[in-house]
Amino acid sequence: MSLRLLALALVTSLAWCQALEQAKRAFDKGDYAAAARLFEQAHQATPSCETLFFLGLARYRLKQPDAALIAFRSAVECDPKLLPAHLALAEAYTERHNDTEALSAYNRVLGLDPKNANALSGAANIYLKAKSNQKAVELLETLAPVAPYDSDAHADLAAAYAASGDRARAEEQFQIALKIRPAHASALMGLGNLCLKNGEEDRAIELLQKAVQAAMKAFEPRFLLGSAYNRVGRYQDALDQLQYAVKLGANEPEVYYHLARAYGGLGRQEERAQALARFAQITKKSKEDVEGQRRALGLMEEAKSLVDAGNLHLAAARMEEARELRPSDDRLLFRLASLQYDLKRYDLAHGYAQEAIALAPSEWLYHYLAGLIAKGAGKWRQARNSLETAARLNASAAEVQNALGEVAVHEGNFQGAIAAFERAVQLNPDERAYRLNLEAARRPNSKR
Repeated sequence: MSLRLLALALVTSLAWCQALEQAKRAFDKGDYAAAARLFEQAHQATPSCETLFFLGLARYRLKQPDAALIAFRSAVECDPKLLPAHLALAEAYTERHNDTEALSAYNRVLGLDPKNANALSGAANIYLKAKSNQKAVELLETLAPVAPYDSDAHADLAAAYAASGDRARAEEQFQIALKIRPAHASALMGLGNLCLKNGEEDRAIELLQKAVQAAMKAFEPRFLLGSAYNRVGRYQDALDQLQYAVKLGANEPEVYYHLARAYGGLGRQEERAQALARFAQITKKSKEDVEGQRRALGLMEEAKSLVDAGNLHLAAARMEEARELRPSDDRLLFRLASLQYDLKRYDLAHGYAQEAIALAPSEWLYHYLAGLIAKGAGKWRQARNSLETAARLNASAAEVQNALGEVAVHEGNFQGAIAAFERAVQLNPDERAYRLNLEAARRPNSKR
């Protein structure tokens, strides 16, 4: 279920609170800016976990994904059993291709509702993409009985079976999917690919021709159809499909391998050589990317050992190398920002922390680190904003409250400092530093 459908299904529940009727009406009318403003006002007047969730939906409709994610995470922190908020968080992260955070949210949904169809499907798709086929099979075998008429569920289960080498079960599930929806492109492709592997070229071609018609703008069915034509010596037909696949964005090495085969069958040797050269180039790049990922993991382990040995400068250098290889890894960026913070390189630390936040804006630790970095640089307002966000995302983090108290002291807000230190002590009464900060803030001369 998309966030749009999720919102439509759940927004009616706002009727329980008369104070939220205006926000509900604004949301239903599509005036999301007004809805967000009213939801915020309602939450300030009477804090509510559900209101935070609906605020997130309004923010999402306003195309403010970071603010939406923060609201969804705040709703989850407010009520860990608020299943719709977990689902919204998962779907939002899926849409921004952050599979780690999405999978974590889907798993939390399944912890609350083990047969939740949306979570089973979402988590299985992530596992399929990561080629964790057995995990995908386990989830999809649970989903199929829950959603017996969901053609996508059966097609995905078939794909997982096929990837695991269970062709008999794969064909059975593809057939079920096609019985439900005869023009299901993925099922047609999957079954056609199975037929190719079983040496049933004529049947494969028939299925893949239907797949092309069902998904005219997708390159995958054309690539498979082209490879099937190559198998039976229909080289011109193969070339037509493969060239079209490239126009549609296909850039896998196998596409150029089959292009070379089609050119060779037509006696076009120069073009065959060009296709083979492109095949070799892409294959080499793919191998380099895999090796780069391995190298990055090695550098991160080396950096950890260097930190343990107290060599922070060299550890930071290793993490910088790893970042070049994995620029979109938010956890790597967080570790790098932490190292730069420890080295008091606040500008560098700030930049990396903001990159991590951009990738995972609902992770409270990233905002907490950003607050510490700003505090270290003497940017008190910026520090307070980041720490307040961290506190909304994790109300039980004593260290965040303590840091907010320290910022309040520097801003001369001693009542605010006392309140923050009191919360820190309540959350972690065994931490001596928090008690000392509270005692210092309460001294009369500290307020002069």
